[in-house]
Amino acid sequence: MSDQVQVTLREDQDRVWRLLHSQQNEMIVTKSGRKMFPKLEYSVRGLAPNKLYAMMIHLEHSDDCRYKFTNGEWIKSGKAEPHKEPKKLWHPDGVRSGRDWMATPVCFDRVKITNTSDSINASMIFLHSMHKYCPVLSIFESQSETPMSIPQPSTRLVTSVRFDYTAFIAVTAYQNEAVIKLKVQYNPFAKGFREGGQGERKRESPSTDESTGEESSSPKPKKSNKSSSVSPPIGAPILPRFQLPQFPTPVMNPYLYSLPFFPHFPPGQLSSNPFPFPVFPFLSQLPFPIQPPVEKKPKEENEPEIDDV
Repeated sequence: MSDQVQVTLREDQDRVWRLLHSQQNEMIVTKSGRKMFPKLEYSVRGLAPNKLYAMMIHLEHSDDCRYKFTNGEWIKSGKAEPHKEPKKLWHPDGVRSGRDWMATPVCFDRVKITNTSDSINASMIFLHSMHKYCPVLSIFESQSETPMSIPQPSTRLVTSVRFDYTAFIAVTAYQNEAVIKLKVQYNPFAKGFREGGQGERKRESPSTDESTGEESSSPKPKKSNKSSSVSPPIGAPILPRFQLPQFPTPVMNPYLYSLPFFPHFPPGQLSSNPFPFPVFPFLSQLPFPIQPPVEKKPKEENEPEIDDV
């Protein structure tokens, strides 16, 4: 390792990191991934201007303990989950000359932390909730002459830097009110806590990235009772819309469905008022007589049958 290389955090970010460290900093992890605040912006000095370098970062366990928040403070509450090899992320700028790296701060603002162990997103790092982690920056010297070539793990390590005051505890929701106040004060994108007040602490953490304000997952829209029209496929003929004609409701004829059945009266003894229903009293005053039904004579046994022609 080279003792000439000097690495520091950018001045304004360094001050916020130290303030949050005094209250035991917390970082929210979500399934969809969450960016860290404060950012990790390093200022590098002492690199050879004409040599090629690559920057890499990873988050390592600070200890072998699990934590819990009790009575306003974090205390150790058992053994940590089994450690795995930490995921290491190269800086997206790839291999650059020492002159280029030293010209501007080295920022890892694309890194996201998640509590989903099977995430395949290249920019996400899996962390266990209620465990303490600390970022580590590693600088490698590359032998490749192509500035944008992909660095190899076998590249010579120049230096590895870790600042203890950048350690934090991964949580799914903020526990310490003092941490919330500091992040609201210095993070312009912490609008969810400003609008919702301090009651947001015990709720499930929102999916809005603290450093960018972008929502990583939007809420599900409410269902609408209105039926949505389906557009026809491209190229399909557009048929004219038509409406079936509305026919009037048929009116029932009372003379067909309301008259009584007469055959039960004997011939010649038809009642003078065969319509006893009060809804039709006028039918009893008809000007014509009502003829009884004609009874069909039974066919005699000796009468020959006539075949149909």
